[in-house]
Amino acid sequence: MARTKSTARKKVGGVKAPHKQIATKAACKSLIARKPRRYRPGTVALREIRRYQKSTDLLIHKAPFLRLVREIAQEMSAQSKQSQEQGAKHSKL
Repeated sequence: MARTKSTARKKVGGVKAPHKQIATKAACKSLIARKPRRYRPGTVALREIRRYQKSTDLLIHKAPFLRLVREIAQEMSAQSKQSQEQGAKHSKL
């Protein structure tokens, strides 16, 4: 970026008069909404990991978690029974 020459400001009553440019920039900044802070990838994830490791509360409620575990266990037991039946059929041949 090229440097620009700044002009001297006149003193009004012993106090320097503000630049018009600075006053308009400040007004523009107050009108423009500020962007939220962007963290580097992984920073927020690490912060959440630390937070959840410190806490002892359940992330998933107990009842829905139990239903999910029972459903998965039933599927696994059904699959194991089918594989045992198929293994028994193949051993008889």
